[in-house]
Amino acid sequence: MKLPQFQHFLGKEGIDLALLGAPDPTVTYFAQQKFSAAQLAVSPSQAALYVSTLDNKPPQKEFSVLSLKKEWLKGLQKEHPHPKVLGINKEQLSIASLERLQKAFPRAKIRDIGEEISRLRSQKTAEEIKQIKQACTITTNALQELFPPLEKRKLRTEQDVAFFLEKSMREQGAELAFPSIVASGPHAAIPHHQTSSAKIRKGFLLLDFGACFKNYCADMTRMLYLGQPSAEERQRYAQLLAVQRDAIRSVKNGQPYAALEKGVRKNLGKDVSYFIHSLGHGIGVEVHEAPSFSEEKKQTVQPNHVFTIEPGMYFPQKFGLRIEDTIVFDGKTKVLTKATKELLLV
Repeated sequence: MKLPQFQHFLGKEGIDLALLGAPDPTVTYFAQQKFSAAQLAVSPSQAALYVSTLDNKPPQKEFSVLSLKKEWLKGLQKEHPHPKVLGINKEQLSIASLERLQKAFPRAKIRDIGEEISRLRSQKTAEEIKQIKQACTITTNALQELFPPLEKRKLRTEQDVAFFLEKSMREQGAELAFPSIVASGPHAAIPHHQTSSAKIRKGFLLLDFGACFKNYCADMTRMLYLGQPSAEERQRYAQLLAVQRDAIRSVKNGQPYAALEKGVRKNLGKDVSYFIHSLGHGIGVEVHEAPSFSEEKKQTVQPNHVFTIEPGMYFPQKFGLRIEDTIVFDGKTKVLTKATKELLLV
């Protein structure tokens, strides 16, 4: 995964050695495998992956695969005795790990290269997009399989529904991208509701879940309704769906992500105060990664970006609504989570 491009960046910037350690997802990104413990050392000319003996060694040709022993840093010191500049991913490095590196390489200048790593990971390869598409297909399939047992009242609680979705995704060969959110009635007004043992009840049922296929994530939110919605509830859902669809249609190459969010907030008008989180996020080996919709980041839509569009409206103590799709931009905007967005009544 773009190791040569990363090494070219190190050489161009005069960085002698970059050190990345699991659980930094960038190790998963380069190795295309998750580890309980691993360290990746990359110089402009070579790369070595130190893997715990408790993990499978990846069949990679791009770098040497070595055992992660207690003295692994001593071996690295022999291989790279006097690096002048040491690259780290600051956001993913603990203070203890940083102190160990400073002790091992006391003369090296430490430089944070997290921004370049995020940029590199944000533009997906064809193979990465293929895995994300499959994760989205698995996620959609799980939702479709949910309706029969839900209609037959075989699923009684939020946890029952979450377990069913997660079991379906696992049976299709995937892992979970993140803990599923199943929120019934007033619980849906809490965007990050913790799925509970509460019984599902008449009203909106928010489902926010996603599969992880071969290390790549999907993220989708759909709304169901148990019973018959009122005129106000139908109107609110139609309003949010129109806003979400308009946001997807408005995606253009080079457009600031922050401008996309501003457009959504403008469309919500006087109801904008009910939208209390970001419009979306990038997605890949992490469910939240670059690109960012933050105005401070000043990031723009680029070819092969994969991200979500997820406007929401939350009415405390009443109900909440969110509609979310995973999207790839390859010159055109393509929705990968293909489950219907019509309000489905159970």
